[in-house]
Amino acid sequence: MPISYGFTPKVIPESEFRRIDYDVMALAFAIHNDRGRLWNEKIYQNELAERCRKAGFRKVVTEVPITVAYQDFQKTYKVDLMLDDAMIYEIKAVRALAGEHQQQALHYLFLLGLHHGKLINMRPPSVEHYFVSTRLTPEKRFAFTVDDKQWKELDEDSVWLKQSMINFLKEWGAFLDTSLFYEAIYHFRGGEEQVVKTFEADRLGAQKVRLINSNTLFDISSMTKDENYYERHLYRFLSHTPFKATQWINFNHDRIVFKTILR
Repeated sequence: MPISYGFTPKVIPESEFRRIDYDVMALAFAIHNDRGRLWNEKIYQNELAERCRKAGFRKVVTEVPITVAYQDFQKTYKVDLMLDDAMIYEIKAVRALAGEHQQQALHYLFLLGLHHGKLINMRPPSVEHYFVSTRLTPEKRFAFTVDDKQWKELDEDSVWLKQSMINFLKEWGAFLDTSLFYEAIYHFRGGEEQVVKTFEADRLGAQKVRLINSNTLFDISSMTKDENYYERHLYRFLSHTPFKATQWINFNHDRIVFKTILR
């Protein structure tokens, strides 16, 4: 299976999530009051799970695996805490929640086909928490369109890159974190060390880049605003390198753009 998790996720309405979450957050605040703010994430995760069990939740599971696969590539994610196959919680112990944490939670919701989750950060003086929600269904994630009007098949590697990305999208759907697609490309190209290379940038220092071959860079992004602005910076970057082109794939919601940038 392209995406597997060994159970059947239960989609619940936002009103039910918020009603139950009120009790879960009361437990999180109680843990913060009891233990303080200096423990690691795993301890907070296990403590919250134990208190949820004592509070009467039917099914409480930590480190819930979600496996994404294509041919012999496999990537397993682990959701910190899941309640009754319906509610996911990501527990953090960081200075402050950031966009990357929200993206991680959304990534898990998309893979599971769920709509609501919660980020909890135990490090600040008071518990920081953020409700993460999406209306996106699995059906809509697979209803993407491809815009390749400005893509050039420069060589066999470019043909492979485009076809591979389309194959991944057909198996996994759109809207997912770009790091998954990078990891899959690394795998099929012989490992990260075969793709990520370093060159000297105008004698100013070393710069890492991702190469599909010795002449061509590639970039995968998820720009939903200012696409043209990002493209200009890709061109500026390319113009100060010894490479000839950048093959750019951008996830703009359900529109997947394939574009070739030439020097």
